[in-house]
Amino acid sequence: MKRNFYKLTSLFVLSLLIMTSCTSDDRDDPTTELPLTGDYTDGIFILNEGGFGYSNASVSFLDQTGEVYNSIYTNVNAMGLGDTAQSMGFNGENAYVVVNNSATVEVVNRYTFEYIATVSDLLINPRYIEFSGNKGYITDWGDPNDVNDDYVAVLNLDTNLVETKIPVAEGPEKILLNNGKLYVTHKGGYGYGNTISVIDIASQSVQSSIPVADVPDDMVIYNGSLYVICSGKASWTGEETLAKLFKINLSNTNEITTLDFSSGQHPRFLDLANENLYYTLDNDVYTISIADFQLPQDSTFSPSADGVAILYAFEIYENTIYIADAKDYVSNGDALLYSLNGDLQNQFSVQIIPNAFYFNNL
Repeated sequence: MKRNFYKLTSLFVLSLLIMTSCTSDDRDDPTTELPLTGDYTDGIFILNEGGFGYSNASVSFLDQTGEVYNSIYTNVNAMGLGDTAQSMGFNGENAYVVVNNSATVEVVNRYTFEYIATVSDLLINPRYIEFSGNKGYITDWGDPNDVNDDYVAVLNLDTNLVETKIPVAEGPEKILLNNGKLYVTHKGGYGYGNTISVIDIASQSVQSSIPVADVPDDMVIYNGSLYVICSGKASWTGEETLAKLFKINLSNTNEITTLDFSSGQHPRFLDLANENLYYTLDNDVYTISIADFQLPQDSTFSPSADGVAILYAFEIYENTIYIADAKDYVSNGDALLYSLNGDLQNQFSVQIIPNAFYFNNL
């Protein structure tokens, strides 16, 4: 995706782990594994957002031997993570877990997962986090029913206190750092956004706004260009709009190349590998050559063939694609590892609604 993650090398050519499932009754007891003996220095964290309103968010960990450990935050700290884990970021020795419906950021040591602090003051609806210097920048919807109170919270990493808020347009979502600027997609919160805010870190203010299509969902930066995939409004909104893929020259943001998807198509995730862009549409994965920059006619592969019900997370690194399946949103989800051409390499069970992968020192 995309984002400032540590990435995983080809360490997981492992035997297929046995999948398990749970019903909605399992929400009350998400802890299914003993704590990991040792530390979490080398491996992959899978963030499980849990059911909205159930306070059963969790973190799974896959180590280099292929062992999966679920509920590591709860097992290490003897307390729950909170309600709806949205995202996570690394800075120095710490990991910052953004818990949306609890309106907190839980700070832990990224190597032991031991609790350090909870950030809650001045947060209402936190979404994603990025770092620069001794500051963390957290996108926040504010009150989703108020289109004028959205912001990026500026977190002092030394004190774990939010020291100011940068007002932005409605529904700030993904956030990327590049060359002293923050790029923020405005998906729209409870509404529908269609801009990218450019925030100058030095002045901590919005420098400009880049118009794109409705519902900008994911973005990557490569070779001086910002690539943004916009899902468009879905048919069920009653005002369906076209999805689009943008290539924006960061030296001159007025220089934009746009690809239009067909009516009724609403892609979601976007990532980059080997000078190719990969995106998801429904449960299929598609590939675009950056050099040609044309939408493909056919998909590269379909995870549905391997039983993926709801493709809910998508990451690429070192010729490996990581996909999370949210199943039915109440059962334990799966994480699947593919080659770039779609060969399934491994599959394992995690917990309720896995939504992202984070790679620690690999």
